[in-house]
Amino acid sequence: MLQACHLSRDQMPALYEGSEITGALLPEVAKAWGMATVPVVAGGGDNAAGAVGVGMVDANQAMLSLGTSGVYFAVSEGFLSKPESAVHSFCHALPQRWHLMSVMLSAASCLDWVAKLTGLCNVPALIAAAQQADESAEPVWFLPYLSGERTPHNNPQAKGVFFGLTHQHGPNELARA
Repeated sequence: MLQACHLSRDQMPALYEGSEITGALLPEVAKAWGMATVPVVAGGGDNAAGAVGVGMVDANQAMLSLGTSGVYFAVSEGFLSKPESAVHSFCHALPQRWHLMSVMLSAASCLDWVAKLTGLCNVPALIAAAQQADESAEPVWFLPYLSGERTPHNNPQAKGVFFGLTHQHGPNELARA
């Protein structure tokens, strides 16, 4: 890749494990903040760092992280490449560790979107509306592809859908979907 871009390895930054110290906070900043020398570490991606924070550091441990996107994060024993599955394999934030990630681009962010769409003022109001949905109504299905998708379809053009709508459905049923 470097050759194709007419670059050399010397032009590239150094690579570090996430826990490696790469420098220190500038002394004048540390002093202004009343701190001693503060090491700066390479760090990790948001989900890998969060996983370390909640103790997901050993193979076969897993967690679900919901935010704008939804992530299923599983610590693995090594790099596992299966691009056809759209499951991603990355270095963990700790040395000699790896993780797999399955990512839906629109997860909890859909709640805000549907609240606005239905005229409900916020997510708690949306949840309350979902609890009031007509149990006898035919089900409405929601595919949350509002920003394309990564897993399992890896399709940036994927579109969101409410499926099964009829005249008997209203904001409560959309909230439940």
